[in-house]
Amino acid sequence: MSTYVIGDPQGCFAQLEALLAKVGYRRAVDRLWFAGDLINRGPESLATARFVKSLGASAVTVLGNHDLHFLAIVFGGHRPMASDTFADMLEAPDCLEIAHWLRGLPLMHREHGFVMVHAGLPHIWTLRQAETHAREVESVMRDDGTYENFFRQMYGNSPSVWSDALDGMDRHRIITNYFTRMRLMSSAGEMDFSHKGGLEGAPAGFRPWFEFPSRIREPILFGHWAALDGATGKRDMIGLDTGCVWGRHLTAYCLEDRSITRVGCTELAA
Repeated sequence: MSTYVIGDPQGCFAQLEALLAKVGYRRAVDRLWFAGDLINRGPESLATARFVKSLGASAVTVLGNHDLHFLAIVFGGHRPMASDTFADMLEAPDCLEIAHWLRGLPLMHREHGFVMVHAGLPHIWTLRQAETHAREVESVMRDDGTYENFFRQMYGNSPSVWSDALDGMDRHRIITNYFTRMRLMSSAGEMDFSHKGGLEGAPAGFRPWFEFPSRIREPILFGHWAALDGATGKRDMIGLDTGCVWGRHLTAYCLEDRSITRVGCTELAA
């Protein structure tokens, strides 16, 4: 059995199929992990979501910011953006079924000595704290009495730095942002949301989250930051968003032997 971790398909279903064929994926034997952003920006969000959902327990997916954006539209009353490409999902007869499945997915997964998240983990948290905070927000998203309000109020850049004293939606929002939107941060754990490029040109006082000494000793698998093209310079900080939706590559990382497999991607509309 092999476990393949795949970063940010974003609706590039043809490329996902090509990647699975290239690694020799065996549906009845192997497992797939997805580092979030199953959907949006690519041309086949519905097919991608349906495929991953059909895998059941043989796949593990953490939520990414694009997945949460879809849920904010379906459940929170927000409007699609001009750049969104998941109209096929919104119009599908199984839209609500897929949406309820997505809101049951985790923000963080830990297994086989690895931790998988979408954007990263702040150095100010221990592993136990990260797990506790992830479970806290997951319980809100899964609770039939609280999830709609969560998705109505999810958006926002404030607060931008963690405090144990935070409560309510401010607390839930910043936890969600750490897990799904974080790129740059300060030594105090403050996030910057303005910079979306590579490692150069960061605002003064901010560095990539993975450059701070982590309190987490297990390797961290993440996606989200396509401009890195997977390069962190650190063996145990494993970036998996290699910009498929921008015409570069879709990447799979095998947990058992740490091998990396990529397929090239045709450039798609932004």
